[in-house]
Amino acid sequence: MFVNINDIIITDRIRQDNGDLTKLVNSIELIGLINPIVISEKYELLSGYRRLQACKSLGWEKIDAKMVSVGSRLQKIDWEYHENIGRKDLSLDEEEAYLAIRQALLHP
Repeated sequence: MFVNINDIIITDRIRQDNGDLTKLVNSIELIGLINPIVISEKYELLSGYRRLQACKSLGWEKIDAKMVSVGSRLQKIDWEYHENIGRKDLSLDEEEAYLAIRQALLHP
């Protein structure tokens, strides 16, 4: 479902450092939003803060969102926690391997 970005409510968040959004903005601009953000039935953001900010910076008015039912504040903070602990950036070697394969496919 697509929702108006301005309708999304951002409540208190655990993560305070969102890092540099440049790579994410460039990625979304190039191929679009791969994973929708997650919101509650009340349009409270549960996961995808960085994706939301990146899309805002691109001037998007609507964003793809998955709506889930959550009952308590505990469930809401669990969403944010588990969203963030599962992330791991690519190592330099993994990034270089991706770029080499991409280059080979673009210029056989």
